[in-house]
Amino acid sequence: MTDRLPEQQSRELIDSQLEEKGWQEIEEANGTGYIEEYPTSSGPVDYILVVNGEILGLVEAKKSDYNSSAAFAQAERYSEDIETSYSFGHKNQYHVPFVFTANGEKVEMKDLREYASSTKRELRGFHTPQALEKMLKKDLEGAFAWLEANPVEDTHDFLWNNQKGAIAGDNDHKGIEQGLREGKRKLLVQMATGTGKTWMAAAEIHRLLDSGLVNRVLFIADRTNLAKQAERAFNNFDAGGSLDLGEIYEVDRVKNGEYPDKADIVVSTLQSMYSLLENHDEVDIPQDAFDLVITDEVHRSIYGEWKVVLSHFDSYQIGLTATPAEHTLSFFGSRSNWIYKYRYWEAVDDGKVVPYEAYRIQTGITMEGLEYEGEEYKPSQLEREITVPDRNRLIAEEVRNQVEDGEKILVFAINDEHAIQLTEMFNEVYSDKPNDYVRKITYTTDNAEDVLSNFKNEYMEPTIAVTVEMVSTGTDVPPLENIVFARPVKSPILYNQMMGRGTRTCESIDKEKFTIFDCVGVIEYFQDQKHPPFDQYRTVDSKEEDEKSTVETESDDDDDLVVADDVTDELIETESGYRFQTKDGEELRPEDYISAFEQYIEDNSDRIDAIKILQNRPEDLRREHLEELNEKLRAESETFTEERLQKAYSEEMVDLLGFVKHAIGEAEFPTTEERVEKAFEVWEQEHEFTEDERKWLDMIREHFKREKMIKEEDFNDIPFIRKGGWDSAAEAFGGEEQLKETLEELNKQVILA
Repeated sequence: MTDRLPEQQSRELIDSQLEEKGWQEIEEANGTGYIEEYPTSSGPVDYILVVNGEILGLVEAKKSDYNSSAAFAQAERYSEDIETSYSFGHKNQYHVPFVFTANGEKVEMKDLREYASSTKRELRGFHTPQALEKMLKKDLEGAFAWLEANPVEDTHDFLWNNQKGAIAGDNDHKGIEQGLREGKRKLLVQMATGTGKTWMAAAEIHRLLDSGLVNRVLFIADRTNLAKQAERAFNNFDAGGSLDLGEIYEVDRVKNGEYPDKADIVVSTLQSMYSLLENHDEVDIPQDAFDLVITDEVHRSIYGEWKVVLSHFDSYQIGLTATPAEHTLSFFGSRSNWIYKYRYWEAVDDGKVVPYEAYRIQTGITMEGLEYEGEEYKPSQLEREITVPDRNRLIAEEVRNQVEDGEKILVFAINDEHAIQLTEMFNEVYSDKPNDYVRKITYTTDNAEDVLSNFKNEYMEPTIAVTVEMVSTGTDVPPLENIVFARPVKSPILYNQMMGRGTRTCESIDKEKFTIFDCVGVIEYFQDQKHPPFDQYRTVDSKEEDEKSTVETESDDDDDLVVADDVTDELIETESGYRFQTKDGEELRPEDYISAFEQYIEDNSDRIDAIKILQNRPEDLRREHLEELNEKLRAESETFTEERLQKAYSEEMVDLLGFVKHAIGEAEFPTTEERVEKAFEVWEQEHEFTEDERKWLDMIREHFKREKMIKEEDFNDIPFIRKGGWDSAAEAFGGEEQLKETLEELNKQVILA
């Protein structure tokens, strides 16, 4: 008896795998099943897959160590050479839409239709006949035509610009829908914490369902409370025409192990979906169950066993994250699939999130460590091998010295035992406050979700929450104004998420920034590691804390923890330091930011018109020169803007022109108002005006304080239009030419002042 060839062994396995998915061997291509060795003009194909008399797929069987590219080239040739009633592809050269390669262990697939992905993808097994028929019936061309004919500006005009950009692209990015149109199956969207990822996802789900590109969607959240938030957000999302999304499409969440197989939009945690897939004897969720899988906090979802969930479904995959890592990019295939980026510094400039200010609280023991009962302890051993209650008391006292009573504070502890001690110390320091003013919120806390819900409410207690990681990810606390790092963190991803709790805006409290109190040198650590906070251009491969999965571990083994309750600590200093994030992922101190700005002005004194004119003939400066300068300054890595320069120089009333004039050698820092008043004072001494002219000049003076320059079109706006606009002003000044001369002279005087 001769030995069977490896391909023959593969065929036996393939036969079995096909039959498991509902394919039975048939003799004629007029039913549903598979036929082996089917003839084509270039030779027999190993298998054809027939559904209701139509050949929808073909399979090339290979030995275990086959060359995938060569196998697909052969399969595509057979698709061209076989006789069917269909034509597919950009040039209608293919006659079978779906081609597979298999070796008995692995199944790969290509969709040869136009608008479909032209890249191969690995499957969990063969598709069923029903799945192939469903895929063929999907009108890809019609779906993309609908998306193009109904731009997001029309369907969801209430979205923020960054949300629209993620969907439709902008000047710098393609966006999700262009990526899908190009045939991409996996897309990564980066949006800074607090900039509306879930709302954007709801809008895109609505559009893709309406277009017919997808029929069912799975949204995977990081934790149960986030899944609940997403379910509410999708149900209540404004779908237009007085209807919410949940009234048009059924939205349901996986809970208590029950799979909502009828829902159009299914929300689940990663753990819940993993459990369902593992218990396939009780519930069978096929790989074609969803056309689209959106994963929030995707950087945490592709480690180890959790990756099985995302790999199970043959669907479009959209990953959402504020903190992409190298392993995230690896899962999504290439950097070209990183389809949209909206970083923290951009969100700050757009007013979507608030900037932060950092304080470094340094105590003697934090800096030097201590000797206790004959043992030397380094700072890194604090709260892991030894705890000094007085140090934690000092931290609580200094935070109270720096923070106004009533401001929300979130404290990150090392472990649950440390959280207990910090809670006690903050309670001592705030002993004049209500009992619930300070609370511990960890997974060991009774009714932790209720306490967290109260903490998120600006009118309810607690005001101070001590946690380990429970509040580190995905929990929105808009009124939070202070974050205390009493624990070291080495994962840039985790650090970004912790910091992200403070970035939300909150109009009800006029929140303009949040403050970090760094008690353990976290900021310095990331500066040394070249991975500063909110570093949204770099990606990192940091598994130390992230690959613990999405389940929080808060209790270290502290049975041997030494309690040095007879040791006193002392406060060395509390250093304040605002940091400016650059587009290259660096952080600059104010003095370094100022140096970079002044160096830029010096280096470009002969290249940028506005700077040249200010140095030589300032009276010739025009609005267009300032606009060009503003664009060039914003485009720099440091993002030089008026607001950031005001923060760096600590000159809140100076405008951009004032900073540029200072950089080219003018020593004083006149505010905009001072410069305008000086210009008008000098100018009015040289001219006489009628009472009517003075009324107009008073309005013009106030306009300069707001806009720096004035032009004819400004007279179409309030307050000028209320007085008759340009025509009335011209009449007051004796004619249009006289008014134009007056405005030109005033523009020069204000610039020169």
